[in-house]
Amino acid sequence: MTFYYPAKIKKKSDGNYRVEYFDLDQCYGEGPTEDEALADARLNAIDWIQLELSDTNDLPAVTHRDDVVLAPDERFVEMMIIMPREGWDE
Repeated sequence: MTFYYPAKIKKKSDGNYRVEYFDLDQCYGEGPTEDEALADARLNAIDWIQLELSDTNDLPAVTHRDDVVLAPDERFVEMMIIMPREGWDE
């Protein structure tokens, strides 16, 4: 199963990057490079979605790109979250 969730990425004052999802409450990723922050955000989203589905079997609506307001130092990213199939080794 594949999900698409919008997020924003920005470089923090310490030089690391942070990716924050608009719709997945308290779900984000961080890393010393953009690629590492994006990878961390994807892994955290998998955990977030699996937990939410096991608790409520419901996921939040997806924010539309036109409704996103970004600060000058932020960039929009559309995150593709590919859920592992049962039995896959992560």
